[in-house]
Amino acid sequence: MSYTFRAAGTPIWDPALRVGELYLGQAEAVAALLEVPSGLTPRQDGRCDLEPEEFGTFVQHLLRFYNRGHHAALSHLLRGVVLVSLVLLNRAGGHPVPHDGETLDALLTEATALDRTMSV
Repeated sequence: MSYTFRAAGTPIWDPALRVGELYLGQAEAVAALLEVPSGLTPRQDGRCDLEPEEFGTFVQHLLRFYNRGHHAALSHLLRGVVLVSLVLLNRAGGHPVPHDGETLDALLTEATALDRTMSV
C-alpha cells in the first residue's frame, strides 16, 4: 500500500503508506510551528494533493528557519523534512528556492541524491 503525493493531479511521489503519512505529519507539524500553511492537503482516498505555490512558500519559510540553526537537535529533526520538501517542490515545478550560500548548496546536492531514491 502506498500514499501518493500529487501536484495538479499528477503523481510526484508514491512512497509506502507509513513513509507518506510520516512525512505529511512532520510537514504539518513544522507548518504549524512556522505558522504558515504547508500546501499539502490529505485526501480521504489515501492521496495527498500538493499546491506548488503554497508549498513553495512553506519551503522558503522552512529553509529560513532551518538556516537559523539555533538548536542542534532541532536542525537534525528538520533535515529530513527539508530534503524531502526540496525534492517535492522540484518535482511539482514550484518556484526555485532563492539561493543563499553553502548551506543551500549542500542541501540541494543531498536532495538531488535523495530524489533518485524516491519512487514516482
